[in-house]
Amino acid sequence: MKPEDKYYHPYDPYTIQLEFMDAIDEVLTKNYKVGIFESPTGTGKTLSLICSTMTWLRMYESNSNYGITGKGKGGRWEEKKGNDEQSNNNNDNGSDDDDDEPDWIKESYQRMQTKSKNDIAEAYENRLSELSKQKKKVHRIQNERLTKRPKTIEIEISDDQFIPQDYHSENEDRIDGKDIQDRNSQISQEVKNLINKIEKRGKDEENGLKQDVKIFFASRTHSQLSQFSSQLKIPNFPPSLNIKHQHLKYLPLGSRRQLCINEKVSRIKDLTLLNEACLDLQKGESENRCKYYPSQRQESMQSLAVEFRDKVFTHVHDIEELPELGKDLGVCPYYSIRKGIPNSEIITLPYQLLLQKSSRETLGISVKDSIVIIDEAHNLLDTVTSIHSVSVKLDELKLCKTSLKTYLSKFSKRMNSGNRINLMKLVKIIDIIIKYAEGFQKIMPGTPISLVDMFAKTTGDLLNIHKLDKYLAVSKIAYKIESYMNKEDRSNIPLLFKIVDFLKSMSNPSKEGKFFFDVKDNDTIYLNYMLLDPSQVFKDIVVESKCVILAGGTMEPTSDYTDYLFPYIDSKLIKKFSCGHVIPEDNLKVFAIEKYNLDFHFSFDKRNDTKMITDLGECILKLIEKIPKGVVVFLPSYRYLSTIIAIWQKTDVYEKIDKVKKIYFESIHSKNDVLNDYSTSIANGHGTMLLSVVGGKLSEGINFSDDLARSVMIIGLPFPNLYSGEIISKRKYIESEVLIKTKSQDLANHATRNFYENLCMKAVNQSVGRSIRHINDYSTIYLFDKRFKSEKIEYKLSEWIKKRLMKNLAINEVIRDTEEFFKNKN
Repeated sequence: MKPEDKYYHPYDPYTIQLEFMDAIDEVLTKNYKVGIFESPTGTGKTLSLICSTMTWLRMYESNSNYGITGKGKGGRWEEKKGNDEQSNNNNDNGSDDDDDEPDWIKESYQRMQTKSKNDIAEAYENRLSELSKQKKKVHRIQNERLTKRPKTIEIEISDDQFIPQDYHSENEDRIDGKDIQDRNSQISQEVKNLINKIEKRGKDEENGLKQDVKIFFASRTHSQLSQFSSQLKIPNFPPSLNIKHQHLKYLPLGSRRQLCINEKVSRIKDLTLLNEACLDLQKGESENRCKYYPSQRQESMQSLAVEFRDKVFTHVHDIEELPELGKDLGVCPYYSIRKGIPNSEIITLPYQLLLQKSSRETLGISVKDSIVIIDEAHNLLDTVTSIHSVSVKLDELKLCKTSLKTYLSKFSKRMNSGNRINLMKLVKIIDIIIKYAEGFQKIMPGTPISLVDMFAKTTGDLLNIHKLDKYLAVSKIAYKIESYMNKEDRSNIPLLFKIVDFLKSMSNPSKEGKFFFDVKDNDTIYLNYMLLDPSQVFKDIVVESKCVILAGGTMEPTSDYTDYLFPYIDSKLIKKFSCGHVIPEDNLKVFAIEKYNLDFHFSFDKRNDTKMITDLGECILKLIEKIPKGVVVFLPSYRYLSTIIAIWQKTDVYEKIDKVKKIYFESIHSKNDVLNDYSTSIANGHGTMLLSVVGGKLSEGINFSDDLARSVMIIGLPFPNLYSGEIISKRKYIESEVLIKTKSQDLANHATRNFYENLCMKAVNQSVGRSIRHINDYSTIYLFDKRFKSEKIEYKLSEWIKKRLMKNLAINEVIRDTEEFFKNKN
């Protein structure tokens, strides 16, 4: 077997791809707990991840099936050194006293188990093969039921739908005067028998096909997950059992927004309202219930859900194909897809579904002993923090209070006392929060919010927020209120859900989080709960899984992950890997530009110097005269972008640049229009320059390949606002934690500076990565600021940028090298 064949890569992999796959294999076989992998865009990262992890998984399955850790009898795997010890640990082929049994009994039992599993697997694979050959199938009974529904659903809106069911405060689990437990016990024995029958029918098959170890692949956007599924279709992996063919069991999980096929629900724009509407339709009267919902009480619907699962497994489906499949069968894709979780080998899902424990529990996902891959992981810390943080405006609290009062005045007499009392409590606690905020003469960003002071000298401390939260969850009153207010056109966004989330954070404030005020957007006051320590909410995933692999094009600086995401993991269990770029060495040049006539030092207190900005324009003009096609310039903020344009326009610099390269610039409100205009200009053969913002809409996820970016320029170091509430709170938290551990103020100061610099350099690395997108691409990168010469800043650049960085060149040398670079390319 050739070295490159051991991962079943469909192409002849580059050397760096083999190194990448070898490093992944090392993480898996040598029991590393965490892998941090940096692989620039264009290096085939996704396919390398698929080939290395799927090869290991099929080998692991084969070893487990045959009860060995090396080559399996009848299997097709070569023995590999350092194979995973879990292959032995997880192989429980008998009772605890297996060692007392003779070898021939053990071998006989193993053969029997393997044959049984082979038979079940082969029968199932044959079923999938038959299903894949079938043409589109219409289920007569289901189709007749569906054709009765009009294509466009017109709903007559009645006020009755906005009234909640009776709620009884003395028993939080009572609705309509019936205890939930009592109601459940009233389910007929016939229904119980039906459920047992459904569950038993597939039990033997499920046990034979259940996949204990899986690969979970999470990414930030739907397009990134779609790219993964398209790459997954390319390679072929040999079966783990002694059967002719084994379908790859791939499951793309998504939200109701992506998968719902009920028009009454799917047309709702807000995701929270959409989720609540779906749950509401499951509990309505029979004629109003969602006809697609695969209820456990309906054997026919459960059969359709199983068929949906099997059809999903016939080949690799993109998530966009699943709604059509659900419509064909007449069953809900969102709920039916869960049937495949036990049997799946690879599951893709967006960040939110993986990172929230409640979402994993709702879906029935367990990451135990599995491989968790988080793609585009440079976003991970921010995403974990964001998911578990809440922010509401003071004005939103006031508007919500007004909305609740309006709702109460309209429906108070038609609700029972349980609903009225709880809604009045909700109004009261919101009013307390408003009065607390208004009690400050002046609020500065980062001002702490004291819950003790907030409820001092009020009866608010008598309000049990836990009970109030339970009332909101059981009654679904928030959905009804929001629906009513949207009907009245008083609010375009579901404010009550945001405020309920804020109240939940108040009910159980974690020591890892903090409440504080922020002021932004023209003196708008925000009340925030911010997660300060993401390691705790991420810990379950790390501890339960076999390993977590963080992968991205720009992962430097990696110290943030080790310091703030898994500080409890021994460094010996963390493997870091950074590969070079697939492009030839001479396809990229990186220049640190310290000065033109004046020193370039774009610090916050010096960046508005008119002479320096004019000098910058003159320098850029000299460079773009030597650069063909498109140039993308990244600035620290939208405000600074406007400042530069204004100063250039007061001189003749703007006009001079515009004559060489037509200037387009990003605004805080635009994205597609300016990008389309910029791209069209280049396609028409014009030299063009795009002014953009680090961390803005165009700095991430946009593919500036080939002529769209023959050069990328970074102006200054884009440090975030040091005086924002979030940064102030985070810096104070880091400082206090380091002081507790080390008792050293110097170390605490160093830690906060390091955190602040890392935020900046992650943004820089992400922006410069826009320029090189494939093996034949070429570009130049210019870093305008004398601080790029410092070792600590250089150290935090991505490896493939750092190794090409040229410092201490006079501007004439940079211009000359630029001209030679592009002459050679042409």
